[in-house]
Amino acid sequence: MKILHTSDWHLGQHFMGKSRRDEHKAFIDWLLALVDEASIDAVIIAGDVFDTGAPPSYAREMYHQLVLDMKARQCQLVIVAGNHDSVSMLNESKSLLTYLDTQVSSQANLEDIDAHVIPLNNKEGDVAAWVCAVPYLRPKDVMQSVAGQSEQDKKMSLLQMIGDFYQQVYDAACEKNKRLKAPVPIIGTGHLTAVGGQVSESVRDLYVGTLEALPTNVFPAFDYLALGHIHRAQPISKSGRFRYSGSPIPLSFDELGRDKSLVIFDTDLIGEDTFVDDLFAELKDPVQLVSIPNFQPMASLKGNLKEVIKQISALELPQDKNLWLEVTVIADDYLSDVHKRLLEVIDGKPIELLRVMRRSGLEKKNQDFEARKTLSELTVEDVFQQSLKSNLELDEEESKVLTELFQTCLVELEEYQQEGEEKQS
Repeated sequence: MKILHTSDWHLGQHFMGKSRRDEHKAFIDWLLALVDEASIDAVIIAGDVFDTGAPPSYAREMYHQLVLDMKARQCQLVIVAGNHDSVSMLNESKSLLTYLDTQVSSQANLEDIDAHVIPLNNKEGDVAAWVCAVPYLRPKDVMQSVAGQSEQDKKMSLLQMIGDFYQQVYDAACEKNKRLKAPVPIIGTGHLTAVGGQVSESVRDLYVGTLEALPTNVFPAFDYLALGHIHRAQPISKSGRFRYSGSPIPLSFDELGRDKSLVIFDTDLIGEDTFVDDLFAELKDPVQLVSIPNFQPMASLKGNLKEVIKQISALELPQDKNLWLEVTVIADDYLSDVHKRLLEVIDGKPIELLRVMRRSGLEKKNQDFEARKTLSELTVEDVFQQSLKSNLELDEEESKVLTELFQTCLVELEEYQQEGEEKQS
């Protein structure tokens, strides 16, 4: 059977004041056409279906219409929650959606591990794969705090608990496999940061407790692992079968320049790489990447003011849509009329100037942190790290401890806000 893996749709997102509604609608229409064309049997969305815990009504309508469209195509749908998704909101229609061949895994359930093992059926109605549907794991869902634990002890304890949870779900799938006439592939899911994943500006730093990233050896021997959270499509294993699908549309300007894609995993091709009848036959990879069209023209330009103006003149402009533009002006002197001059340059052109940033030309080329001139352009982490650097009395160890405490506070604040959004919804 063919399983399509996608993630991080962020339905309802507003990008610098611009709605992504039309882009998401175009993407879903394209996706449904792909399901028909490629004869997809099941679709897995690995978290962050929505951008907030209380998405706008049109985003919910898109979500429910997707379920109906998949049911009409006899295509099974598996949705796991991400850190942006509201557990209570997903649970509202969870039971009803099961009658429409859509399974939703919104929260880790230690009391019912079997609930995380979802069968995928082929056209004949037989089980052709198992999905270990593991959503975003909140620390409170998988472990209890122990008084007196050091930060390192908490990290190791949480890592152990996450690994144990994955193993329990995988073992449950293996047990179900034994009851079949022949074993079928086992697919895993996850919404987290794994070691080796390259993040982008739009990815909210996701710390599972105080763990910055999970090592790949935490995961059992899945035949395929469908990951979400990182918006750049990429594998995290040599075989390419543990991978992030990436977001279907650019969610920040620094995601430009890389093709957006989704993954089609063909379970019928598993094992062809271990036993081949014809030694001269070309091996078919069970993992196929499918490029997603660009539904909204965007561009990011960088240089001094004269260079940027020249680059704007050379842009290929769309005929039917406005191009969203980000500009970084490199100059040592403060130019008070930069924004005004840029607006004059784009006047009459199908261009919307969404962001203008300034950067000093004296910065070191290899400097990781790009200095922003306004507080609104800084992340919370940027401000904290800059504060640490400016405090000369702190040594390296003290800075490390403060960073870990800060990350813990961010996690607790995010959970508190999430609970507030869930109560409101």
